[in-house]
Parts: sequence; C-alpha cells; structure tokens
Amino acid sequence: MLSCNKFVNSNKYNNNVTFKNVSAFNTVANIESNILLNKGITDLGGFVIPQAIMSNNRDESIERVFKSALYFLMTFVSPFVLLPLINKKALSHYNITKSFNNNEKRILEVSKKYLTKDKEYLEKGIKEKSKELFGTEDGFNSVLERYQNDTEKLRKDLINAHTTVHFTDFLTTNLMVASIPWLGNLLTKYRTNRSGYSGTYKMADEDFTKIAAHKHDKTKKLRQAATLTLAILPSLILPPLIKKGMKSGTNSSNKLIKWFNQNADKFDYKNAIYMSRLTALTMWLTSDYFPYQLACRDKYEYRDCLIRGTSIGLIFWGGDLLLKRLFAKGSDKIFKTNIMDKTNNKPFTISELKNYKNIDALKNLSEKTIKKTQRASVGLYVLNLATIMGILGFGLPAFLNKILKKSVEKDKNNL
Repeated sequence: MLSCNKFVNSNKYNNNVTFKNVSAFNTVANIESNILLNKGITDLGGFVIPQAIMSNNRDESIERVFKSALYFLMTFVSPFVLLPLINKKALSHYNITKSFNNNEKRILEVSKKYLTKDKEYLEKGIKEKSKELFGTEDGFNSVLERYQNDTEKLRKDLINAHTTVHFTDFLTTNLMVASIPWLGNLLTKYRTNRSGYSGTYKMADEDFTKIAAHKHDKTKKLRQAATLTLAILPSLILPPLIKKGMKSGTNSSNKLIKWFNQNADKFDYKNAIYMSRLTALTMWLTSDYFPYQLACRDKYEYRDCLIRGTSIGLIFWGGDLLLKRLFAKGSDKIFKTNIMDKTNNKPFTISELKNYKNIDALKNLSEKTIKKTQRASVGLYVLNLATIMGILGFGLPAFLNKILKKSVEKDKNNL
C-alpha cells in the first residue's frame, strides 16, 4: 500500500514524511495507533492473502478468505458504524449531552483515567482533551455548565456511560466474531456437500473425511454452547470490574479492583470507537482463538488451527513488538536514527515521533535527524509486516501443509 508511493522533497519541513499526494507518515501513525485497524491490515497483508495462496485447494482458500473478510467487517467496519450509535444512546440515556450536533458528543473521548479519582482530576482531564481536540479548554463547557459545577455527578454519569458502551460493544462484537468459524464451515458444507476439514479435500475422498469428522460431529452442539458461553462471559465480567475500579477511587483494599483503578486508561477506546489493545486481546482469546478450535471438524483441522492460531497470536500480541524493538535498535545503531526511547528501552510509537516536539529526548534534535528517524519508522513498519508475511504467511502454511499431507496418507494406509 505504501511502497508504490515515491518520496518527494519539500522546501519547508512540515514534521511529516511526505509522499506524492499522501502523507505516509500520518497514514502509518494512524494505523499503528488504532489496534483493530492495525490488526486488520496485519491480518490481511501478513496472514490472509498469503495463507489463501498457500491453501491446499480452492475450497480451503475460499473458506479462509470468507472467514477473514467477515472478521475484518465485524472488528473494523462494524465499530465504525455501530459505536457512534451506541455512544449516542449511552450519552442520551444518562442525560450527559443534549445535542449531538456539536462538541458535546466527543466527551467520551476523555480518558477513563480521569474518572478514577475526584471531580478536580476529571475537570483537568476534560480541559486537556478539549484543548487536544479543539485547540481550546472551553470545548466541553456546555457539559460542565449543565452539571452546575457538580462534577462528581458528571464523573458517575460518565462511568456509567463508558460501562454501557463497553458492555454493548464487547457483547455484540464477541458474538459476531465467535460465529465466524461456524459460518465458514456452513459455507463450505453448502458449496461442496462434504464433511471434515476443507484442507484435506484433494488428499482424500468423502468416505475418508466423513470418518475423520465423525468423532467431532458427536460433540458439535456442546462445542457450539461453549463458543456461545465464551463469547458472552467477557462482557459480563470485564466492564463491571473496570466500573468498580473507576468508582472506588484509590482507596480500595481489593488488589484486583485497585489494579483496574490504576489501569483504567488501558481500556480507552481510540476516538471513542476502536478497542484498546487489552480489550482487543480479551476479545481475540474468547471470540477468535478458542472458538476457532471449538469449531474444528476433525483432528487435522484442530492441529492446524492450534498451531496456526497460537503462532499468529504470539506474533501479534507481543512478537510484533519484539520485532519492532529489534529493528529499531538496529536502525539506531546502523543509521544513527533515534527511534528507541532510552528512558524505558522501548521504541517510540510513530504517533509520538509525529509529535516529537512534546518529547524532551527528541525536541532538540536536528531537523535532518528527525526527518530520517520518521522515515525509518515508516520503513520499519513495512519491514515488520513483510517479516510477518514471510514467516506466518508463507513459511508456516508450507510447514503445516506438509504435516497434513503426511498424516492423511498415513491414516489412509492404515484404513
């Protein structure tokens, strides 16, 4: 997506890596900071397209593309459509805003961390977010005036609104995503009228795949019930715990509640629409990772799903950060960039490099060094994606296909 653009020179440095007609730096910064969009693009470029190419047959390829398309629609497109409606309903229900044609509707973008202490801390957070969004601290004055300086009531109402939004989004998204592997199986059954794992269809006939699927068929309803339970439970547990953490202030003796109080901002929605990394991780485990295993049609698919899902999960929920750190350290050493934050030994995010003037370690660097660092950060993002594509998109499927073929041939000979 980014490689087809060409760098062009700019007479005036504008704090961006500029490409012809597009600011690649801003584009990649927005992608990286949006966990679901970042995961969607990583899935699409790193896993979906390569693994569809590496499928054992056309039926498996169609099934994988179908499941991935549904995942992208349900985790990225649907929040873009549904969250504004959910936010509006929550704000209206708790009488926080009276109009949705002005700045008031963006009050949910104030971080949850400002709801964890007292009214003075909340007022500070509201003014900071207003200045960030609108360039003035007065952007949410109409909301504050409506509460007639009773900011503590506003704090409680915002906690309730955040909890309602979190619960509703978590429940609907989890249910939709958990249905994907089952819908993919139904599509293949409808198209081919065959049993078992689609990856084995060219390796064995219907009699063989039917025998292979027999054991899993007997527990199908139980596995569907487990999938439904997994999809629902997080929305009943996580939002209430965060709510208790925010309401308790800093005085709770319960270690779990205290943790949620101190880490409430880790569950913020970006732009009040897209899940945080922690929420998305919980969603992935309970509506994606385990449900995919529960929906497996035979032992061959279960082994493939377990290895593939675990490998992808390790890369995306930590491995990608490790790769980023290794690449950033290498860039700083070889190309004399400043991507690593020396204070915590972590790479700066691209969004932080975009606003480098707010960071003490970067604000006094030369324009040339900053520009080189920003360009390197874009290049490393693309390199990270290419590495993931090579390992998980092509290498892993090739390995799994080889194992599958050997297993099927062995079982056919035994039969």
